Amino acid sequence: MYPFFRKDHSYDFYSVILFTEGKGTLKINNETYPVEPDTISLISQKQVHSFEGLGNVNGIVFFFCQDFFVEEFSFVRLLNVFSCTSRITGNICNPCINLSSDEFDLINSLLGSIITEYEKTVITENSPVIIRSLLNIMLIRLSEMYNARLIKHKKTESVLMHELSHLIDAYFIKEHNVTFYSSAFNISDKHMNEICRRYFNYGLKKILTDRLMQEARKLLLSTEFSVSEISYKLNFDDDSYFNKVFSRQTGLTPKKFRDLHKKLLP
Repeated sequence: MYPFFRKDHSYDFYSVILFTEGKGTLKINNETYPVEPDTISLISQKQVHSFEGLGNVNGIVFFFCQDFFVEEFSFVRLLNVFSCTSRITGNICNPCINLSSDEFDLINSLLGSIITEYEKTVITENSPVIIRSLLNIMLIRLSEMYNARLIKHKKTESVLMHELSHLIDAYFIKEHNVTFYSSAFNISDKHMNEICRRYFNYGLKKILTDRLMQEARKLLLSTEFSVSEISYKLNFDDDSYFNKVFSRQTGLTPKKFRDLHKKLLP
């Protein structure tokens, strides 16, 4: 492990860490969890964490950003898998779990396939799609493993979150209002937000805004649409509000974001 892993730090991407050798502890959200061979740890973006007491540790550290996954797959699914790192007391699941032999072989194989594709001598236009698909399979399997270990698991709410995921993917551009989604399940906005916070540590409004801003970043980098056109396509009432929301999320105006990242693209 690199020395800076031992100090409190955070990233703006998601991490999956599979330990194969050595022992130590992971501190996340001011809680400490033991890690050892066959332990897998999930760390959500912007979570402050550190490692302590590591000795002869080996394993695989896999990082990926939200935009990479949401290019093809559900944002709510991503939140759901990593919600194990932030569920409130009474519905908590350890962000570090020990895998059975079969579980370890499965996850290790998927990570190995991702590494093989990433390190290919010739990277094709299909490589990101293949890696993203393997990542999606791995997250689905990890979700099954973590859910099997939940102290409490309300099946009805789990089904609701699954259906909410599909609803957001279908309507997040057209419908920005929380009431649209809560009404679809015949529950109040307050109840919907309570369920979302219980599962994701986020209210539904933030989930919708994050999904919109992911789409905005994608359009800024992959099209020549003007900022005004993107604002219109994402169903914002006016450009100034779109600029305000985007700047609050990224620290940059849409134009500055595009100019900066265009320089980094091949």
